[in-house]
Amino acid sequence: MGNLPAGGTRFVGRERESREATAALRRGRLLTLTGDPGVGKTRLALRIAARAQRSFPDGVWFVELAPVHDPELLVAAVAEALGICEASLGTRQDSARSLLEVLVDHLADKRMLLILDNCEHLLDSCAQLANLLLRAGRNLHIMTTSRQTLGVVGEQVLPVRPLPMPDPEKTPSLAAVSGSDAVRLFADRAATASRGFRVTEANHGSVLRLCHRLEGNPLAIELAAVRVRAMSVDRVLWRLDDYFGLLTEGSSTHLPPLQAPRTAIDWSSGLCSPLQRTLWRRLAVFEGGFDLDDAEAVCTGDGIATDDVLDILTELIDMSIVVREPPVRLCRYRLPEMIREYGQEMLARSVEETRVRDRHRDHYFAMAERAMTEFMTPRQALWLSRLRLEHPNLRTAADHSLAAPGEDTLAVRIATDLGRYCITRGLLSEGRHWLDRALEHRRASGRARADALWVAGRLGILQGDTTTAVDLLDQCRDLAERIGYPLAQRRAVQCAGLAALFEGRFADAQALMTRALESSRAADDADGQWLTLFHLSILHSALGDHEAALACAERSLAISREHGAAFSEAHALWATAIATWQLGDAAGARPLLRAALDLKHTLGDRWGMTFCLESLAWATTDADAEAAARLLGAADSMWHSIGSSVDRLHGLAEPHRWCEGVLRGTLGPDRFGQAFAEGAALPLDAAVAFGLGRTAHAGS
Repeated sequence: MGNLPAGGTRFVGRERESREATAALRRGRLLTLTGDPGVGKTRLALRIAARAQRSFPDGVWFVELAPVHDPELLVAAVAEALGICEASLGTRQDSARSLLEVLVDHLADKRMLLILDNCEHLLDSCAQLANLLLRAGRNLHIMTTSRQTLGVVGEQVLPVRPLPMPDPEKTPSLAAVSGSDAVRLFADRAATASRGFRVTEANHGSVLRLCHRLEGNPLAIELAAVRVRAMSVDRVLWRLDDYFGLLTEGSSTHLPPLQAPRTAIDWSSGLCSPLQRTLWRRLAVFEGGFDLDDAEAVCTGDGIATDDVLDILTELIDMSIVVREPPVRLCRYRLPEMIREYGQEMLARSVEETRVRDRHRDHYFAMAERAMTEFMTPRQALWLSRLRLEHPNLRTAADHSLAAPGEDTLAVRIATDLGRYCITRGLLSEGRHWLDRALEHRRASGRARADALWVAGRLGILQGDTTTAVDLLDQCRDLAERIGYPLAQRRAVQCAGLAALFEGRFADAQALMTRALESSRAADDADGQWLTLFHLSILHSALGDHEAALACAERSLAISREHGAAFSEAHALWATAIATWQLGDAAGARPLLRAALDLKHTLGDRWGMTFCLESLAWATTDADAEAAARLLGAADSMWHSIGSSVDRLHGLAEPHRWCEGVLRGTLGPDRFGQAFAEGAALPLDAAVAFGLGRTAHAGS
């Protein structure tokens, strides 16, 4: 279990540091890898983590912090990386807790390694969070990478130094040169750039002098190594020295060291054509990666035509300035962090920074708006997947919009779309963060503000803050009525009904939801209809009217399927299955739950998968007690992995206790305990496969 990123190029060297880090993690629970930019802290952390996975039964989890610029989003970023969701239908106790409390509780009993990568720009916040989490979780280990130490009590520090190599003054042998980490890295990357490249008797001295000139810095060495595609090592070394005016009397061994890797990046920039430098600085606006369509949308104009982007991008890839991300089929690209920082500096010095950042904002705003417009279509799942991939860019676009003067309405609109996306992912605290900031723009009015109010209200409800939510929804209704905006009126009424359901005011909930459903039908509003029917199904289940619950769920399912909306269909399938099971038809409920589970797995919805596994255990109890116990164990493990437990979820605790009681009586304590433990030990994909009946004993 874990989320370590896929590896790119082959890892070379660092055996000593790997051993020291492993020993440090055994001695203590906080380790910080420090070092200069480009020295390979992140690569080393991933290497250490991959080797240490067996020591951490609850997984090794990686949190990339470079795209996170607001300290208020640090906890949300960690929770998102861990798969912790805040959204829970019918939650009362859990939703009232802060995300930080959920995170602390989730990690309290975990034997886990948490990696916080690139902490230097959030140093104080990372130090405070690491200190809090380590005090709460006695078996939690944290490894950070940073240009500075965190300064937390108990922190162990491992300096990551440049790669070792022999002294060129001592004229080492080919074997000594070839065996050094710096030269091995150069040789590996040079062989990738030019297949026939090898370190030989003829060139090993030049290779060593080049690595020495670059101070053994891995990033600098990689940038230089790709040049052997077009020239010899001697020529690369000569061009490097010539670029800085350091060549004297044909000797380069007594020259002062360069400031790598900054020097290597400067040198690479100097070797770029004007168009290559222009695209480089424009690409630096992207956070967390981009694809070709993104680059063409944001980076064209003023000398770069759309048809030119791919060719120039390919040239930058060949120069190791841009990296193609694995897996290859996705065709995603990124700039290594220090190269991206350099590009941002170039962009800041240019006259086009505002234009490029505005184009980036407009591109991702249009993407988010189109995704919300096409929500009730067969593209629903694709859009949610795309927005998840572009989450760092959406954050950057929202931040730029909210900070720009005179952009009040646009700022509110992009924060609203980002908030709606956060609801689908269970990122409630982050969604409220953007909406709270957006609603401070008092000059934004009309439909944009009305939409922001109802989305903020729904986020508040899902977090259990119904008092604030109802106030926001009242403001929304007043504004929508004043400006004649029926969609916002419908959404406000719909959300008010959900608030009443959460508060146990069932009569008010039914009246409000019925009103919202009628108005959604009159407006042919499919999105409003399926969701209101879904909520009505849950309301009728709470009232014990399971026939009405089934009728609402089936209508919600029909609307979702009619529009090909997979996310909506998965919700409606679950509600239909629950109502079917409550009516005594467990055999009919099981295929519905499996269909919902399959969709949730495809969508990557960990919360939804957990609900489905839990419910499938109930529906399997009478058919196959041992399979049901395994399913209950798998669900229990997943509840903990997403930072919750079934006891905290209103409406689920009672059937869970019933299911466990029946299974204990049927199997006996020992057999139940064994089957439960077997289910709890299943990794996510194996648990889903078991629930879907693709492995043995999954129930009939």
